[in-house]
Amino acid sequence: LKDKLETMAAAALNGNNPNELDNHDGHEKQPEKKKAPPRLFCDICDCFDLHDTEDCPTQMQMPDTPPHTTYHGNKHEERPYCDICEVFGHWTESCTDDQTF
Repeated sequence: LKDKLETMAAAALNGNNPNELDNHDGHEKQPEKKKAPPRLFCDICDCFDLHDTEDCPTQMQMPDTPPHTTYHGNKHEERPYCDICEVFGHWTESCTDDQTF
């Protein structure tokens, strides 16, 4: 048991996995083959090995910040804004939207 403990301590110091060094049963056994890592698959593109679904370049992602304004008018001039539609371009009084929320 002391030999096993020393082997495990040496493995930990060397950065090795102690299970890989535990070969006291003999040399007749073949080392177990490690399983290959799972292949990447994209559900959107329906393809293997290019990228994962989460990393798909065709996937549209929302930006963290809203786009900058494209209004290039006078900043001292009041812009018409509609409280019903919640858009600029016309006043609330002249809104033709009949829907209420």
